[in-house]
Amino acid sequence: MKVIVTGGSGKAGAFVVRELASTGHQVVNLDNRFPDEALPAKTLKVELTDAGEVYDAFAQSRPEGVCHLAANPRPSGFPRQEIFTGNVESTYNVLQAAGDFGVRRFIYASSEMATGWVGTGLIPPRFPFNEEDRTPSPIAYAMSKYMGEVLADGFAVRHPSMGIVSLRINNVIMPDHEVLRKRRENFPDGYANFWSYIDARDVGSAFRASLEGTSSGHQVFLIAASDTVLEMPVQEAFKRHFGYDGPFREAHPPHASVFDCSKIEQTFGWTPAHSWRH
Repeated sequence: MKVIVTGGSGKAGAFVVRELASTGHQVVNLDNRFPDEALPAKTLKVELTDAGEVYDAFAQSRPEGVCHLAANPRPSGFPRQEIFTGNVESTYNVLQAAGDFGVRRFIYASSEMATGWVGTGLIPPRFPFNEEDRTPSPIAYAMSKYMGEVLADGFAVRHPSMGIVSLRINNVIMPDHEVLRKRRENFPDGYANFWSYIDARDVGSAFRASLEGTSSGHQVFLIAASDTVLEMPVQEAFKRHFGYDGPFREAHPPHASVFDCSKIEQTFGWTPAHSWRH
């Protein structure tokens, strides 16, 4: 399949490019910068907030699938309106071009922050929680990623032949897992997403499974590592940090993530393959 990956020069995007190319897909990378290391893809330097540039890139590439990862990934450090408008405008442009050029599969990099539970201090009604458990977030980045999902709802109506998938990606960690060691040493660092993470290689495989899978309309999926970053039980960590017992189901394993990823396993057969415990 000929696939456009936006943001393929970035941290997670490069792993998606490599995963797709290694399994026989022909990849074109759209980014506003060239990659630091060689990628198995042609790179077009494109400003995705410019609809004309996006349409020219699609006209050159004629993709069958799109994996849209390009975004300002930082919840802070920029003017809030810059984060929001840039992320939303680029997503709209890429979705519109994909629909107009007859793309069959569109995979969107949403975020764990689109749930509203991450970064706000709010606690879900249950652990583990799934895609149905969501609350509004006041954070510009979180709002921009959730707005991408709202756009996907609309484009699924406009282009019913284009299957759209939103992946609510957990905190992406490089394969050396060095960041996770630092979190353990500085407990409770990482509590904002309940000590969860995902290996960048698993992000790549999740995008491939979603791209190659079959679905209709727009569907949303959580993706995370199966475990937490901690050596102690997550129930103990929660009580030590928050001061009370969390809403854990009785049989929740002590080191299991509180993000329920069973929906994507049932739909596309994807499960995370990497853990720092290995």
